[in-house]
Amino acid sequence: MVDTVKTRTQLKERAAKNLAVIEPGEALSAEDDDTFDGLVDPLIAQLAADDIIYIQDSDAIEVELFLPLARLLANIAGPDFGSPINEDAKRSDEALLRRLAAATPTYAALKVDYF
Repeated sequence: MVDTVKTRTQLKERAAKNLAVIEPGEALSAEDDDTFDGLVDPLIAQLAADDIIYIQDSDAIEVELFLPLARLLANIAGPDFGSPINEDAKRSDEALLRRLAAATPTYAALKVDYF
């Protein structure tokens, strides 16, 4: 069955894999899980404050937003694991999220009410 949403736990695990903190099939240690978990809410709040994207529930992340969000989480968690923040990757992932959140044009004719 195809996932339509991803969970907060899956987000943390994907970010950890992106940073090579864990290998596929491994579980996060309690300390690493706490590190990633402490960054999820601030990341989501920052994305909303910057008008990039609003994620209502971190346990129901739309699948199309999952990978760029996991890369952003890995990027901001990087200094805790010996990897510097990559500003170019951050801007790229934020631009991708902004594009995914943008409304698509309908090309419908606008109806006008004259008064």
